[in-house]
Amino acid sequence: MLRRIRAGLTPDIVALCAIIFLADVTSGVVSPTFSLFAQGLGVSLAMLGFLSTIGGLTQLLTSLPLGALSDRIGRTKVLLGGLGTFAAALVVMAAAHGLPLLLASRILMGAAVVGTFQIGAAHLGDITVPEQRPFAFGLYATAMGSGFTVGPLLGSQLAQYQSPRVAYLVGAAISLVGLAVAWRIHRAREAIAPGAGRPSALRNVREVLAHRSLMLVSFGNLLVSLTFAGAITTFFPIYGVQVSLTQAAIGTIFAVRALVSTLGRLPNGIISRYFGHQAVMLAALGLDAIVMFWMAHVTDVRLLTVLVAIEGLAFGAYLVSGQTYVADRTAVENRGAAVGVYSTASSIGGTAGPLALGIIAGTLGVARVFTATGITLAVGFALFLAATLALRRQGPVSRVGSSLLQPPRSEAR
Repeated sequence: MLRRIRAGLTPDIVALCAIIFLADVTSGVVSPTFSLFAQGLGVSLAMLGFLSTIGGLTQLLTSLPLGALSDRIGRTKVLLGGLGTFAAALVVMAAAHGLPLLLASRILMGAAVVGTFQIGAAHLGDITVPEQRPFAFGLYATAMGSGFTVGPLLGSQLAQYQSPRVAYLVGAAISLVGLAVAWRIHRAREAIAPGAGRPSALRNVREVLAHRSLMLVSFGNLLVSLTFAGAITTFFPIYGVQVSLTQAAIGTIFAVRALVSTLGRLPNGIISRYFGHQAVMLAALGLDAIVMFWMAHVTDVRLLTVLVAIEGLAFGAYLVSGQTYVADRTAVENRGAAVGVYSTASSIGGTAGPLALGIIAGTLGVARVFTATGITLAVGFALFLAATLALRRQGPVSRVGSSLLQPPRSEAR
């Protein structure tokens, strides 16, 4: 087992995971500091909510175009652009003294997230073969989780003992280190396979949308994102205060969730190799549904911690298996469009979920948010299971598009 893992751990995979780690450190620097920084500049709470929404909306609008663009001009060029945009976003943020530059920085951050993490996942699919992917995508997701654990710690310390502006400039410098590593990858890829193909972006998108298996996995990604961005991120802190948890306790719960989610991602990649990606994704949706139904009736801090940690474990499991599944069902010339559709589904869940659940919270109470999410997940689980069984009866699932062969060896190094 260990020998097989070492054999699959190529320098390209390690370098890409290092880039993703650095990018998530950069993103994490912003997360605990931006709200207070913006309020210090006179931004109202209502406008602060708008600034958060605009970042998610930017991701929604750019996921598909940037994915299709990477099919045309090459993955590493878009990845370079994403890392450069990260650096630019934090420099603009550090220079902000009012709403206009804050707004510009959130738009840049939204585009950077897509250009880095989404395109990075597509690139990982390009440089691996199916036997490598469960472990490789587990490592990739672990790098993401680790970076987002380090980033908030670094950002909060720099903001407290220096200033938020210093934290953002340090974050920009970290992103530039990632950019330098990505440039070396780009030069190596150009030497191996110079030039990029020119597939039709519109045709690629149409083929992905017609591929039932990929659309099913994207549907599951929407449900997982709705749970995390809506029920957990947006409404769990409010629920925690209502059941007499302190802010410190709520912060600890989220820290435990992040740690459990990160530690579970690499094992989940290995588990999916033996049980199948669809089985892991179904298990993740089922666990999420159980957690949401249970959470609506729990007030004990220890049990709430366990439930939120299980949600984090399920989130990481779906992240690894979903990304691996998309990579396995696509080829180099259309993988960007497929990852774009997959990420767009996540953005829809992350944008529409909080809005819909906010209406429920305002009319029925915050606890009903978890019940409503549980019902949605239960229905989604049933649909996912029924569709999975129907697809299996139809026979083996082919790759999307006309290319059903393995990518050339130069593309699978």
